[in-house]
Amino acid sequence: MHGYAQLNFGPGFQPVRAALYYAQRMAVWPWLRGGMARGIAAAIGQRHRPPGPPAPSAVATLARLRQDGLVGMEGLAPPAVVAEIMAHLAGEALVLPDGTQCGLDAVPAGTHLAAYPLATVLRCPAVTRLINDPGMLDLVARYLGCTPTLSSLGIRWSFPAESPGGAVQRYHRDPDDWRFLKLFVYLTDVDLDAGPHVFVKGSHLTAARLRARPYTGQDIDLLHGAGAALPVTGPAGTSFLADTYGIHRGMVPIRRARLILQAQYSLLPVFAFRYEPVAVTPRPAVDRYINRLLLAG
Repeated sequence: MHGYAQLNFGPGFQPVRAALYYAQRMAVWPWLRGGMARGIAAAIGQRHRPPGPPAPSAVATLARLRQDGLVGMEGLAPPAVVAEIMAHLAGEALVLPDGTQCGLDAVPAGTHLAAYPLATVLRCPAVTRLINDPGMLDLVARYLGCTPTLSSLGIRWSFPAESPGGAVQRYHRDPDDWRFLKLFVYLTDVDLDAGPHVFVKGSHLTAARLRARPYTGQDIDLLHGAGAALPVTGPAGTSFLADTYGIHRGMVPIRRARLILQAQYSLLPVFAFRYEPVAVTPRPAVDRYINRLLLAG
């Protein structure tokens, strides 16, 4: 995953990045966020050609994504692609929450989450092909209104536990940019016991809180009605796009660990992140603008 920029007063404080990040984070009203997103997308379109009208086959998918905030991407990660990614990760070190590294078979008891280093992820050709799939990128561009920026990428394990171990395992919103989408790909089979992603349908269209505190189940029922929080289950390769400004969480696995790939597509860089593009040889044949924050050169 990515490191974080210094947005608070102290050594290394970056006032411009802090102002840009907190400006959009504090804009919690849908009309304001939507207006700013359209303006930024139009500006980006002046330099990078905006998407044209969607193909007939994409109209219904795009409409469902805009309405619900989440849509499945069937066939994006077939078994051969999942197998290639898993073979690449076999034996690679994981980064624990405290920053130390260890192998998968040496993860300490009680660990909730662990991720592979970004360089490890980007060295896998199957990953760079997957996150640059032309059909998927076209859908993302139409949702955003402009050519997207790949602003985050990671592959992370969630391990069985009795209680949530971090913010991502509680209901929350991602306040990363004025408009963005995240791609999720399960790399292991995920049922209700393996920590599925849960998304509150339609919540991306509602106002957020000024203070970014977690939502409770009671909050969800009160604001969106019983049954609005929908878990996404499926075999390895299950893929979906979600506007995670909407309320969501990763459930805590009960019996089986979950491995998930996550890529974010936004209008702008996430100003809370510290980007250190990775040099990969040979450099993948992908769009340089879209991948500029991840791939060097």
